[in-house]
Amino acid sequence: MQRSLSAAAVAVAVSCLCGGVAAQNCYESQHQCFTFGPPRGLDVGKLDTDGALELRSQKLSVEGDIRLRVRVAETRMGYPYAEADQQATRARVRMRYQANEHLQALVEFNFSETWAGSASYSDALAGEDFNGVSQFYVLADDLFGAEDKWRIGRSEFILSNGLIIGSCDFLQRPGTFTGVWASRNFGGHDVELFVFDDYGPLQATHPGARYVGGSANIVVGEYCGEIVHAVRPYYFSGTGDGDLAIMDAWLGVDATGSLGSGFGWGGEFANRFVDGGEDRMAWRATLTKTLDWFDGALRSVSLQHTDANGKMDIGNPADFNSAGLLHQYGGAWRSDLQTTQFGVQIVPLENVTLDFNFLTLDRRGTSTQLGDFEVDAIVGAKLASGAYIGGGYGIDNDQRQVGYMQLTVNF
Repeated sequence: MQRSLSAAAVAVAVSCLCGGVAAQNCYESQHQCFTFGPPRGLDVGKLDTDGALELRSQKLSVEGDIRLRVRVAETRMGYPYAEADQQATRARVRMRYQANEHLQALVEFNFSETWAGSASYSDALAGEDFNGVSQFYVLADDLFGAEDKWRIGRSEFILSNGLIIGSCDFLQRPGTFTGVWASRNFGGHDVELFVFDDYGPLQATHPGARYVGGSANIVVGEYCGEIVHAVRPYYFSGTGDGDLAIMDAWLGVDATGSLGSGFGWGGEFANRFVDGGEDRMAWRATLTKTLDWFDGALRSVSLQHTDANGKMDIGNPADFNSAGLLHQYGGAWRSDLQTTQFGVQIVPLENVTLDFNFLTLDRRGTSTQLGDFEVDAIVGAKLASGAYIGGGYGIDNDQRQVGYMQLTVNF
């Protein structure tokens, strides 16, 4: 297996960095961030149905996954923490239909439940199962003959790295939004405009709001030797019940690049303009070194610093484990929290990864400080075609502990 990366490859890898130190984007994590499912790009295969499912039309495809998740937590007396054991299952079925060369439709059904005696955790609520349509949308390519692309309907949506808007797949019912997204490529750079509704039917129970805005992905690597690979600015604002009255607004940008010799960097800044209140700000900087030590067993090391002075997110963003597995503060950008994180990734076997993360946590303001230091270990392994297992363990200096196990089968 190839362990070293070129400068360009490092830039691409770091372009997805988010959450914990070694982690990347929500669905491209190295078994650390948001979910313990397999990272994007890893060929885990699918469960062989042995011909039990044969579609008459090759235009229709059926896929999905079944997941079992177990969470256990404990804390010392006098050191409050969400001490709750939870067992939950989720099954999703996605059907894609290619109507013609320009139009594709997708519908996803989600069934999730907690077991008898299970405690609630986030939106996995004891005794409150979900059985319904979680995604339905149409993809249109070149609809008006202007190289335009459209996505219309209810869909998962991750803006930038997901700390403000995203879908936390670790939850029972990942966050989705109903809206319209229109994009076009201009000379290798992508521009997207969007309007969407967030009423929290799948991800949280909060008052509904509409949002409108845009984002861009500006690729500049060829002009500066990949020192800066890409710059992604975005802006959006809340519109309340749909009229022109502006609520809060967000302005942000993130950038990634390569410094050569296996070093990659990522940086992000975001500002929330609060309607009738004090503005909030957050930023993050990450430095990653790709290694090829011990015959490639030591994959990478990284250092990250985050700082936020108030809640930046909407709903349940894709920020699980962005401030440790204990998740005591809800995420890196959900409170007055400052973190410094050092990560190491090891590949002891061909299909096994092991991440270690060491965090310092500084809660500012009047909120209670829950732990100053945390150590996390996360393991991920491909077991067989279509099966993937992941697990994690975290402990802080007050001996609060949490463990997770997740088994996912794709079909």
